[in-house]
Amino acid sequence: MRTIYLATVAATVAVPALAQDRANDAVRPETAAYQGAPIGNEGASDYQRDVVVTALKRQQTVQDVPASVSVLSDELLNQLNATDFSRVADAVPGVAFATTGPGNSQYIIRGIGGVGFVQSPTTGVYFDETPLQTRALRGFSQPDPQLFDVARVEVLRGPQGVLFGSSSMGGLVRIVSNQPDASKVAARAEGSVATVRDGGVSWDAKGMLNVPIVADTLALRLSGSVVRQGGWIDDLRPTTGNLTENQGTSRVRKDANWTKTGSVRGALRWTPTPSLAVTPSLVWQSAFSNADRPHDDVTFGKRARLKARYQDTFAKDEFVIGSLLVENSFDALGGLNLISNSSYLNRRSRLLFDVTAFDSPIIEETAGPGPGGRLFPTPLRDFGRTKQFTQEVRAVSDGSGPLQYVVGGVYRDLHQRSGRTITVSDLFGVVAPDPLGASMPPYIQDTTVRFTEGELAAFAELTYAIVPSLKVAAGARVFFYRQREASRRYGIGGVAGGEVAYDYDERNREKGVTPRFTLSYEPSRAATLYASYSQGFRTGGVNAPITNNICSPAERQAAGIPDVPPPYDSDRTDNYELGAKTSLWGGRLRVHGAAFAINWKDYQQAFQGACGINNATTISFTVNAGRVRSRGGELEVVATPIDGLELQAGGAFADATYRNDVPNLLLAAGSRVLDVPRWTWNTRGSYEFAIGPDLRASLFAAARHVGSSNSGFGEGEVLPRAAYTLVDATAGVRTSNGLGVDFFVTNLFDAVPVFGQEFTTSPGNTTATSYFSYLVGPPRTIGVRLTAGF
Repeated sequence: MRTIYLATVAATVAVPALAQDRANDAVRPETAAYQGAPIGNEGASDYQRDVVVTALKRQQTVQDVPASVSVLSDELLNQLNATDFSRVADAVPGVAFATTGPGNSQYIIRGIGGVGFVQSPTTGVYFDETPLQTRALRGFSQPDPQLFDVARVEVLRGPQGVLFGSSSMGGLVRIVSNQPDASKVAARAEGSVATVRDGGVSWDAKGMLNVPIVADTLALRLSGSVVRQGGWIDDLRPTTGNLTENQGTSRVRKDANWTKTGSVRGALRWTPTPSLAVTPSLVWQSAFSNADRPHDDVTFGKRARLKARYQDTFAKDEFVIGSLLVENSFDALGGLNLISNSSYLNRRSRLLFDVTAFDSPIIEETAGPGPGGRLFPTPLRDFGRTKQFTQEVRAVSDGSGPLQYVVGGVYRDLHQRSGRTITVSDLFGVVAPDPLGASMPPYIQDTTVRFTEGELAAFAELTYAIVPSLKVAAGARVFFYRQREASRRYGIGGVAGGEVAYDYDERNREKGVTPRFTLSYEPSRAATLYASYSQGFRTGGVNAPITNNICSPAERQAAGIPDVPPPYDSDRTDNYELGAKTSLWGGRLRVHGAAFAINWKDYQQAFQGACGINNATTISFTVNAGRVRSRGGELEVVATPIDGLELQAGGAFADATYRNDVPNLLLAAGSRVLDVPRWTWNTRGSYEFAIGPDLRASLFAAARHVGSSNSGFGEGEVLPRAAYTLVDATAGVRTSNGLGVDFFVTNLFDAVPVFGQEFTTSPGNTTATSYFSYLVGPPRTIGVRLTAGF
């Protein structure tokens, strides 16, 4: 019923537009008029003009796209003080997210997603034409590019399996960068400094330079940034299992979870003829976090900003994106654009996680108890290397005539190497017998994994105007995947100990067809109504065997853990959608709404089991758990009642539930899907006005609310995840020659946003009251930003 109601609302707001005079048809120019036009660089509000997006791999105005799309302009991203998309994901209707730090943000659109260490993404992320989503490595999902010098961020809700392939089951996030401009010299610089409440200092420095090398033919654009997020969580350093004893100030790392990110981007654009453009580009980014997670231990309380670890931890994520984009237009077939993009992603990730509270008993079983009741510190180190080459070629019609099309092919080659080691960093003088003592440092576990995946795919989407106001579109993607995974694990003592836990080499293949159908109706240039069916998918894979050296067969059987977990298949989403978009009063009021029903079949779920001493050994593998149903809708309203004033409000409802029992999570059929709030809303307003002949002032405020949900980070006991509301504000002035200063505050009321929970301590071995830590966002931050540009 809620879905029907939202669809009725969306249709109702369209009714006034249906009666508008055809004379208003000229208000919105044809899409073809925007071919080759610069996008996103103008200073005016996005909603005072027809915003052009390329979310469906061809240029269209937002009003024309028969799908649910949100656009975050460069100006809005600056007002929200967003350094990467994870900072503002919950400001987009229908998007939920959870993050554990650099390189591991996971976006959930329309209730489709799951948070966990080994689950591949359900939301596609693209930087320009380069796909960033790959098979997830343990502890790392897709990277988070910095958002400086970008034209806009497009968020496309609903499955995008036809145009974007695997891992776009819930939707797509596309970051569109500014391109070199051969017509003028341009530069931009900005810097900010801010203080985090009860925490450290945040600061950033950013710069951009655009230089024509050959006038109107060849240009170079360079940009770079260094961003430091101050920490706010103190790190206790216990020695024994008593976490709450007085550790002394010398054993505390203050504000330990600071993060520093550096990025450089360069692009060269050559247009030797009006119809040909060649754009090579290179992006480098490196992010380092001085703590593996933004953890608040539940033992100390959500607001304590305190965690106890026996080992310093960190996370590092570095990537390079190289691409070559070639665009050529032809008069053939009534006019078409031929686009080729060759891209290469090279990513390295490292993580150190403290598992002392869980694994010290394993050492004690071999070496005896630590002196003075000490726990043996055991760091877990994950590393990953991803290399992905993607080649796409597509032909796109130029926007004239009744038949429009996007036709293309994709080749993708993915190579990943990852591993995990668990060692003992300090035995406190205890001599460890073999096999633990066979290596130095002593190893508890040593695992390496090699994975390759090749893809060939062809896609096409045709749109035909039966009459100018009525269009029907049909598309499909034919794909073939081939996978190979080889893994070897050594047990106690590592390679020197000689205990091979398993050694396997498995192959997997898959092929299929993914369809989409859309019917759209434009009763006037100010209204678009549409109905669509679309499908998304995510590839399957294999699981590693479970061996006797981890837990005894009886313990595994009691925990429901099989000796050899079976392979898991791909999962799929079927999305049924109704939507309406209206533009009233010359574009001063815009209302976009959509209602959807999604069926998620054979969804991939992390099965988590525990066994061994004090249930300290956790075992995870992936299964096809059953079915999920999600019903809901989104509504966005934007108004510019007077020049300089823009008001926006948006909201979303998603009722995502498991349709079968989930024994792993102790959830009955009908339970809500983890980490998916039913209600989210956001609102913001900005006002710009003159305060002198060469000086303008601006005011901006925004609020976003994420409703309550359940969370267990896919790893065990399901716990409530409280709702939160974040409020930000900015006030600034700018001169006519490009100088500006802004004073800003984020998280004005110092809320504690909880993005997830995971277990990090062991009450069986420590005085911890809970296994879990909260994954939290930053407290109130107050700062000033200076900008200059021309």
